Amino acid sequence: MYICICNAITERQVRACVDAGAASLDDLQFELGVASCCGRCASTACEYLPGGRASSVCEVRDVTRPVKPAEILAEQGQAANSSPAPAPAAVAA
Repeated sequence: MYICICNAITERQVRACVDAGAASLDDLQFELGVASCCGRCASTACEYLPGGRASSVCEVRDVTRPVKPAEILAEQGQAANSSPAPAPAAVAA
């Protein structure tokens, strides 16, 4: 489905942009050109942003802080390498 007829921007493009980190209408305008001509699509495009009715993003994370899986696992009482390595397969001679 087209979100922006003026610039031929589809729902798939808007969702991909949001999944890549767009968090505001300004981000969508910069990346895709949404709502940069007549502006009628602005409210529809905003529905796909985090928190909107059509959003597929569940949580907005701060991308300036790196995720450290070992620290998160340590907080949960698990070790990052707690699972044993699989046994090597026997080689037939």
